[in-house]
Amino acid sequence: MGKDNPRSFEKIRNGEQIQITTFTNVAAATAAGVTAAKFPRRIIHLSVGGTGSVPCLAISDGTNWKQVAIGANAI
Repeated sequence: MGKDNPRSFEKIRNGEQIQITTFTNVAAATAAGVTAAKFPRRIIHLSVGGTGSVPCLAISDGTNWKQVAIGANAI
């Protein structure tokens, strides 16, 4: 966590898989020290943190985690 790692961009350019950290919900992320204020622009996966307790992605706006619903299967 923290500063951008130049090797991360190298991995993306090489087509390697991006791993997103998973937490149960925002409370679990906060308990682990991953807060929206501490990690602006960070993306995390919440396994049951979305509306209706469904999986979602969350993006930090520097103040709050913003939910991004995971929709239908990609085709």
